[in-house]
Amino acid sequence: MTMVQTASLPMPLVADARSPRELVLRDLAVEVGQAWAKGWLSSLANEGRAVEGGWPGVVSDARARIRELAARALVRLAMPALDHAELARLTHITYDEARRVWRSRAVPES
Repeated sequence: MTMVQTASLPMPLVADARSPRELVLRDLAVEVGQAWAKGWLSSLANEGRAVEGGWPGVVSDARARIRELAARALVRLAMPALDHAELARLTHITYDEARRVWRSRAVPES
């Protein structure tokens, strides 16, 4: 872990990936990404449309989805609110997982 020295104690710059908080948030981001992609896949199937091309989601949607659900989870677990760095990291995990699920099912455009 990278540390920065303050006047009295070193402070971590990156959250410990094994901390209970980080594990809960990372698992949640993966679940949110999977649910987001599966929602798109289900909608297309209901419309009789093929799953083709690139992932249709955008990063701002990923951020909104994980921000809301992570905030609820942290309140329920009596943990402090998300900070900016955590939200950025979780946004990318959510988006990347949704895109991964989409790509595993999509037919490439010809």
